[in-house]
Amino acid sequence: MIEERKDTEWYRRKFLYPNGTLKNKLNIKDAAELAQKEYLGSAVRALAFLRKNKKITSVEDLKKIHKIMFGWLYDWAGQIRDYELIKGDTEFLEYTRIKFGIEEIDEKMRQLASQKELANTDYAFLLDRLNYLHPFREGNGRSSKLFLQAFAANHGQVIDYPRSNKELIIAQNNADINQIARLIKVKSKSKRIKC
Repeated sequence: MIEERKDTEWYRRKFLYPNGTLKNKLNIKDAAELAQKEYLGSAVRALAFLRKNKKITSVEDLKKIHKIMFGWLYDWAGQIRDYELIKGDTEFLEYTRIKFGIEEIDEKMRQLASQKELANTDYAFLLDRLNYLHPFREGNGRSSKLFLQAFAANHGQVIDYPRSNKELIIAQNNADINQIARLIKVKSKSKRIKC
């Protein structure tokens, strides 16, 4: 569960029903039912987005992706957070520094944009920074992976993420870029698509 540091009561009123389930446009108050709808709905929208083959250039595109994936369910989808977040023992970038985090990611993407192919470590760096930025209330991992998948498509590449998210989450929480790079597999689109 994600917590808000400064004003927990404000946070609970803004985002949660009294039973702790995230407030949503479908007024679903059962957490398991909401999780299932969210997972399926966001997956369908992610696939539709990938099929459009949009060019990805900055964190502005991440905001659009998050809105596409989760806007049908949450009012706050695509909006950069303006409060502190902690998940378990992991503290994310202070909201007062998010602007600087976005600038760092955008600058790295500009540097990488002209390269024909990118290395695992390039994507690992971006995934690490996006995880620490954690710009949204929920859905950061899924939207960041889609964002980087679309960015990889700009370079004629595909990212294969590990089937189990556990190791990747541990590597991200430890900001271990080398381990993230070992866990993700980057392939040329032409080598991956074989029927």
